[in-house]
Amino acid sequence: MNQTNSVFLITLGIATMGFLIKKFDFVSEKDGKSISKFLMHTTFPALMIVSMLRIDFKPTLFLIPLLCISLGCIMTLIAWFLFANYSNQTRGVLTMACGGLNVGLFAFPIIEGIWGREGLVYVAMFDIGNTIITFGLVYSVGSYFAVREEGKVNYKKVLGKVIQLPPLQAMFIGLTINALEIELPVVAYDFLDVLAKANKPLVLLLMGIYMSFELEKSQVLAVAKVLAIRYACGIVGVILLYVFWPEPSLARNVLIVCVVLPIGMTILPFADELNYDSRIAGVLVNISLLISFLLMWGLVVGLKLA
Repeated sequence: MNQTNSVFLITLGIATMGFLIKKFDFVSEKDGKSISKFLMHTTFPALMIVSMLRIDFKPTLFLIPLLCISLGCIMTLIAWFLFANYSNQTRGVLTMACGGLNVGLFAFPIIEGIWGREGLVYVAMFDIGNTIITFGLVYSVGSYFAVREEGKVNYKKVLGKVIQLPPLQAMFIGLTINALEIELPVVAYDFLDVLAKANKPLVLLLMGIYMSFELEKSQVLAVAKVLAIRYACGIVGVILLYVFWPEPSLARNVLIVCVVLPIGMTILPFADELNYDSRIAGVLVNISLLISFLLMWGLVVGLKLA
């Protein structure tokens, strides 16, 4: 079986397991909220530190995070105005869904399967930009509308929520250790690595627990708008990269795939923490996973990127 298909099927299988254990009442969505909090304070921070430690920094590579940051900012800005007439609760979760990308869990295994470890250098740099967008912009926007729902916007409270977010703190810790070339004790690194590896199955199980395609009629159009924003911007990104970077290279090919990645699954724990509708977040994540896989497959084959 093709390696890319194998990775996707494993991902789908774990998510389906989460859905089934919920369907047969072994766990509930309430249990999912506890898992979300566990992830935010243990496996997510560990994954951030380990990912930052593995990057071999080169000056030209720092342009890649800027591409991701630009894409995230543009999509979020469009959503900010497009959903202006929605309630704060709905606007918050829809706007959050337009920012972050699913890089670590979805892109890493697929890109490694297609291009090997060489491709991971570029996707890791792209993930730095995505981390800044996810924990800096996306969470900030979500916090803004959550606080605004209470009747008064306290910007100090919003900034405090962002700064105290464990994955964001972990990212800066990892970058600092890497930049200063500090050698972590083997036991410490192994401890973090074990936690980081546990993040993937737990997040995929969480996705399955929240897996649902049931929406109120009033929400269907809003979900369609989010997907339209993301994939319209993604396709424009593909065209720009293909036209203005005509010479085939590993970096260009990896980035072409990265700009059409699905919605980041961090929106699930974010929606829980900020008391948004987790069903909308789950539907958006599930649909975008399927769309992105098909798009990535089509781009790799159609443009002969591999």
